[in-house]
Amino acid sequence: MRRYIAHLRSKPDSHRKRFAFGVSASITAIIALFWVTSFSYFNSPSSNTEVARAKSINSPLNVIRRNMAGAYEAITGSKIEFVKEQNAATTTATLEYVPEPSTRN
Repeated sequence: MRRYIAHLRSKPDSHRKRFAFGVSASITAIIALFWVTSFSYFNSPSSNTEVARAKSINSPLNVIRRNMAGAYEAITGSKIEFVKEQNAATTTATLEYVPEPSTRN
């Protein structure tokens, strides 16, 4: 390989650019080939049910729905607790209130 690279260095620029283009095009074609074959692998009948199950469990809409439900429950739960605390404080304050006797007669 080193000999061939040394041989390429002695060639004109146009030949070296053509060789670089060919190598980069070949590498790109190999990557594209792997990419395209991955589509057929994931669409095979054996993995279809697994993929569909995974998509239904973790689909973006399901994740958003679960997060919104959790946020709603947290907000309403804290609101209910706040109201209960306020009612308890009001009841306690009402029970502790003792009016002072009037000194005017």
